[in-house]
Amino acid sequence: MTIYRRWRETVHYGYFDNQNREYVITRPDTPTPWINFLGNGEYGGFISNNAGGMSYYKDPNSKRITRYKYNNLPADRPGRYIYLKDMKTGEYWSPTWQPVMKTPDSYECRHGLGYTAISSSYGGIETQITYFVPVGKDHEVWKVKIRNNSGKELSLKAFTYVEFSYHTASLDLMCDWPRMLFNADFKEGFIVFESMTAEAFYPYIGTNAGVEGYDCSLEKFIGAYRSESNPIALENGKCSNSRVSSDNAVGAMCCPVNLKSGEEKAFVVVLGFSENKETAVQKGRENLDERQIEKDFDELRAYWDNFLSHASFSTPDDNVNLMLNIWNQYQCKTTFDWSRFISLYERGIDRGLGFRDSMQDILGVVHAIPDKVKARIKDLLSIQFKKGDAMSVLYPADRKACGGGRSDDHLWSVFSVCTYIRETGDREFLNETVPYYDGGEGTVLEHLENAVKFTVDNPGEHGIPLLLLSDWNDTLASINKKGGSESIFVFFQLAHAVYELLLLYRQYGYTEKERRASEIYAYCKSKLDIIWDGKWFLRAFNSCGEKYGTADDEFNRIFLNPQTWAVMSRLPTEEQAHSALDAVHENLMTEFGLLTHYPAADFYDVEKKAYMPCAAGTKENGGIFYHTNAWAVIAEVLLGRNEHAFEYYSTALPCRRNGISDLCRIEPYVYASHIFGKQHPEFGAGTNSWLTGTAAWMFLAASQYILGIRPDYDGLVIDPCIPKEWDGFKAERMFRNVRVVITVKNTGDSKRVDKRVNNMVVDGNVLEGNKVPAAYLEEKTLVQVYAEI
Repeated sequence: MTIYRRWRETVHYGYFDNQNREYVITRPDTPTPWINFLGNGEYGGFISNNAGGMSYYKDPNSKRITRYKYNNLPADRPGRYIYLKDMKTGEYWSPTWQPVMKTPDSYECRHGLGYTAISSSYGGIETQITYFVPVGKDHEVWKVKIRNNSGKELSLKAFTYVEFSYHTASLDLMCDWPRMLFNADFKEGFIVFESMTAEAFYPYIGTNAGVEGYDCSLEKFIGAYRSESNPIALENGKCSNSRVSSDNAVGAMCCPVNLKSGEEKAFVVVLGFSENKETAVQKGRENLDERQIEKDFDELRAYWDNFLSHASFSTPDDNVNLMLNIWNQYQCKTTFDWSRFISLYERGIDRGLGFRDSMQDILGVVHAIPDKVKARIKDLLSIQFKKGDAMSVLYPADRKACGGGRSDDHLWSVFSVCTYIRETGDREFLNETVPYYDGGEGTVLEHLENAVKFTVDNPGEHGIPLLLLSDWNDTLASINKKGGSESIFVFFQLAHAVYELLLLYRQYGYTEKERRASEIYAYCKSKLDIIWDGKWFLRAFNSCGEKYGTADDEFNRIFLNPQTWAVMSRLPTEEQAHSALDAVHENLMTEFGLLTHYPAADFYDVEKKAYMPCAAGTKENGGIFYHTNAWAVIAEVLLGRNEHAFEYYSTALPCRRNGISDLCRIEPYVYASHIFGKQHPEFGAGTNSWLTGTAAWMFLAASQYILGIRPDYDGLVIDPCIPKEWDGFKAERMFRNVRVVITVKNTGDSKRVDKRVNNMVVDGNVLEGNKVPAAYLEEKTLVQVYAEI
């Protein structure tokens, strides 16, 4: 009996509302907080289904607005809260369930694209709070509606609550002294917070409801030995009008709300920041304009309509359609905005825009926002050194960088730049100059070539690239404690990068560059015998020159990444490629996806080649890392193995977890970085959802490889590798400002061996091959394509 069958009676915590593009949570006590993101890369934050979460501007490390406590008990606190108190009965509650946690009569949280709406009913009082960040603005809006269905007249009081953070989050989370710098005061309906530093950064909170009282002091509002669940201000039914000088600060305001039976009232809360203390109140008041707020919300919906309009798909599989048309694209854009910076699982202190992370995130959004992608690539290239390697992290607010010394970071730029040019046809991008982090500048193409040169110039004993501090698998760093370890993953990454450059050079006539790249590629091919283990490829050579990822070892015998990247590099023979992927399916496949490797060592001992300091079945130590599963999908498609490709893709779909959320725990509407593997006692439980390279790679794997709609330098390729039971599919895609409408029919011709497109009908005319030429698309706005396989 499989886990999916064992857990099929699990209570559902929510469902997909496809028409409104929302995930609807119907129980507040989700196994973990299920979050959403607000904002589009400037002002932003995350919010849970219970209004937990926090806010920041651009950089959640250096421009944090509200405080969030990781590993807190109770979990998911503090947040963006509204409390309600019935002044006649003395009872109080929170419409978002947290933080008071009184069981509501009804509850519903709708996570939409860029907004979250939480509705509940308690004692005949219905409340709805909609949270969103207007496009391009530096504040957030809470739209509050309260309706009296109790059958009697009510005298209520509504209390707002946020906890302000020192703008530098690392200090706020690790030290007590920053509170000595805090000042907060109430003025004309707004609480304005400041930390006594040179930073021009003044968070504020305000409302257009009538404010009866306020508290700026956390202690005065919460009370001694209490928590957000039972603030003394709620017990008393009033605030104490406290100011703050050198203490923890909150944004609490008390607003009377009197309601006749059947009456509904609405008010707005705005939370934001100003760079000028004297104008903060004026700025906040302007943001309370309700007509403008409605326009802003409509503009937010239109923003996402436009973003999703660049690619849409209709396949025989509803789960595929759901993810590809809505949630995968939404997650791709969110991940592009925030990289691995901040979430329920990322603390927002030392991640920033990762060079490797953000270069990969680009792949999922370049079709929709090419201009932003181009700017991001240049930002990231600016932290590359002249010799070719790169710093690891860029902080967007202050342009600082940190890290460096890894063997893989710099090579990811090749795939991003080539993907961008294939998508846009912007060949001149190669000639644009970008500074190096250590001085001077080079063209974009020179940056790519230096990246390759750095890896070529740093081989180990076997002629395989040195692992250096780490490669993609950071937990494998201890393999190199004595130095000299070689990464076979980076070896195949290098070969794949060179393969991409060869195609680029051939397309644009760089003859001499092509000759040099061919020499590097041939050198890589000459090393295959050294790293072939008989049925699959090794993972590395350790500091002692020993093989790692070999059938001869008790643990860690076969790793996923070398097999998939070998196929993607096109280096191996056909026999080797099929053997390696057969071994992957035989040894690594589970009902939740492919393991990173197997069997994982359940101990940590460098001398015994147990290098990864994680429990067996977690993270990169034998967990199911969905990022790597996407590469397996692509590799299987390249070999024409459509059934394995779709099996891996379908198994990883988040929406398949919706009915087993008590097991999987995390959100069923977005990809997770990983879930626990079969060696872990909680096999199937997930973690690190939302901000993961899985999002971009899965979108690429599905749209460009399984469905086969793949941009190329000189046109749009139609090359599906779909399940044999599908009768076909339809898709629409913007490509170089032309809407291409594609219909693919599966003829079911069992005599066809290749099952690939040999010719197409384009706007009624038969076209040989499977590529719509870029020249044909010029001066057109719409093209119709019909293809058979």
